[in-house]
Amino acid sequence: MSKEVYGEENELLDPSRYPVEQLPLVEDFNKRLKQIMGIVTALGKDYHTIWRINMTDLSMQLYRSTGHKASVRAVELGNELNNYDEFMREYVDRYVVDNSENISRYVASEEILERISTGELFTVDYMRMSDDNELTYHQMAFALAGAPGETDCFILAFKDIDDLIRKHISEQRYLKEQLDIVDALSRDYYNVFKIDINTGFVVILKLDGYVTKGMDKPSDKQYPYEMLYRQYIKDRVYIEDQSAMLDEMSLNTVREILKYQDEYVASYRVLDNGEIHYYQFTYLPINPQNIDSGVLAGFKNVDDIVESAREREALVVMAETDLMTGIYNRGSGEAKVIEALAMHYSGMLCIVDIDEFKSINDTYGHDVGDKVIRGIAGIISGEFRERDIVFRLGGDEFAVFAIGVIDEDTGRGLIDRIFGKIESMDIPEMTGKKVTVSVGAVLSEGVNGSGFDELYKQADSCVYKSKLADGSMVSFYHS
Repeated sequence: MSKEVYGEENELLDPSRYPVEQLPLVEDFNKRLKQIMGIVTALGKDYHTIWRINMTDLSMQLYRSTGHKASVRAVELGNELNNYDEFMREYVDRYVVDNSENISRYVASEEILERISTGELFTVDYMRMSDDNELTYHQMAFALAGAPGETDCFILAFKDIDDLIRKHISEQRYLKEQLDIVDALSRDYYNVFKIDINTGFVVILKLDGYVTKGMDKPSDKQYPYEMLYRQYIKDRVYIEDQSAMLDEMSLNTVREILKYQDEYVASYRVLDNGEIHYYQFTYLPINPQNIDSGVLAGFKNVDDIVESAREREALVVMAETDLMTGIYNRGSGEAKVIEALAMHYSGMLCIVDIDEFKSINDTYGHDVGDKVIRGIAGIISGEFRERDIVFRLGGDEFAVFAIGVIDEDTGRGLIDRIFGKIESMDIPEMTGKKVTVSVGAVLSEGVNGSGFDELYKQADSCVYKSKLADGSMVSFYHS
């Protein structure tokens, strides 16, 4: 503990330096001082500024003021006024910024002496304006400087409790958020459980739906998750989904998924009285920052949601699809590439332009031109992977964002395969005339890479370079 103090240093008297007849007085003095020092030592572990106040005349003596949390101005104020009530009135007026009228009553000498008369510690928490004009939570503590009836002084100590209070407020706010989550699950889900992710035991919070064999009403009783989820799948889940659900609902899967995301949701089918119904489970960590705090699990029927989702999906597909080719249209394709770039995906953006397409239409008719467009769309979408974004820009132009293709050799190899398939494309009405395409491509780094508009311009500029060559050709953009 630091020995830096303001005011006099308190020392025990040496009995050997006093006459025998004064020894009782020396011992009494030392006893009282030890009591004071013991109390101050205890408070000194947490409190940065400590005053000793005479209960008769309320004079103040600074015992210790240490640490960066101490207020130099408050210490100077106490030395200047040197009367507890005068000091406290001025201190509250200058430094206390909330509930100051009540705090003034709490800390008046008459109130303090009554509260601590039996030897109890009395504390007052308040919001303080610090020397550097910051608002912080603070605390005053009061205690007798000895045993009741054996001391003529009391202690006033100051302590910074800002970190503690703010942590408490954060925890209380977080607790409310978690209670809101439980309440939301209880409203929407038939069955709600709390799972200890480490021990694998389950406590029932709500049980209004299907009851797995061996389960009882909500209580503090614990059940083994391993047994319950396997029994539930065996008795309830549609036979074709059981194998997948044994993995998806396992504690290991739940634990791994919730390490990286704040919610785990999946749907499955239930066989009930010979009818197939759609159900959904949701797993939520009670504390996303610490999965060890436990997991909430809810189960509910989602037949209505599934049906409406199917309708929405059909509408979305219709809105996103190019009607002639069945691939994404320009609006949806560009939006998906922009989204991929925003997620820092690297890849290759290429633009495919059919050579002399107007001549094909003029020579063989628009029906043949449409066959050419559909044929090339099928080749491009067939050669790239499902996760790649293939879309029609309009007319005789297509675009592809090949995710993860980050070097020119790989990209050229993919495009050469497309050239080969187009070379082999057979359209009888064209009597052997081959279709060729010109391709412009640019590689995107993902993180800190260019936006879609810039990549598009770069790839499009390379299309014109490719058109200078005979036959199908790809040109890569180099900055």
